[in-house]
Amino acid sequence: MVTNTSSKSEPQEAVGAGKGSPSLIRLDGISKRYEGVQALSDISFSIDENEILALVGDNGAGKSTLVKILAGVISQTAGDLYVRTDGSMRIRSMDDPKDARSVGIETVFQDLGLSMKHDVATNIYMGREPRKAGVRGRVFRNIDREQMNEGALEALNELGFQIDPYAPVSELSGGQQQAVAVARALISDPRIVLLDEPTAEVSVEGRKKILDLITELKDRGRTVLFITHNLEEVFEVADRIAVLRNGELVSIEDNDATIDRERLVGLMTGAINPE
Repeated sequence: MVTNTSSKSEPQEAVGAGKGSPSLIRLDGISKRYEGVQALSDISFSIDENEILALVGDNGAGKSTLVKILAGVISQTAGDLYVRTDGSMRIRSMDDPKDARSVGIETVFQDLGLSMKHDVATNIYMGREPRKAGVRGRVFRNIDREQMNEGALEALNELGFQIDPYAPVSELSGGQQQAVAVARALISDPRIVLLDEPTAEVSVEGRKKILDLITELKDRGRTVLFITHNLEEVFEVADRIAVLRNGELVSIEDNDATIDRERLVGLMTGAINPE
């Protein structure tokens, strides 16, 4: 259940807030501790409207933990998560992914979570199948397959992909499967899409299509946060770059002439300290 706590005042603008766009999400002192392990420590920054924010860091830096908190998969140990709704930032406590979806956050994890034995449209609408009005009988007879096909085609076309809604997911390329997973996220019309290693284990052609897909999401008015180990992808599509190291936020950098691969790697490894 999403809880709304309005008694606490809105925090000061978090470090690294973008320029010219209001923040959609604000993290204020987010920490996560597992038994004997401090996964995140006092993370504070904003994710702004209609931006692409890349989240980078070595293995164990805390990237996936942070995304899971935003996705409602796990809860933070400490700190507050603010989400802008109805024009104002309010504290939100998300207990599960449904709570995240209710405030406009959808997540595509690295494993995609697709059912290989089902077709494209079934995967996109799984658990949210439209029903035919006034039809009784077995459950499968109530499903409006025509609406599913139309909705699947529309979501995929929005991403620049033309895929048969009856095609088995197991027969699709890695890039096409990623598109199906993102299309599944889009049917709820989210404001924010979280992508965990979206180009992992895809071909060069698939990688290009996925990066185009990320840019298309921004062009369609969405905000995107994505994790990647490929720094070239960061420089290609990100507006800003959040650098994590050992569970701490090291820096948030604008993707402009002041940042290059050497500086980014130095921030990730500790060879360079932020100014």
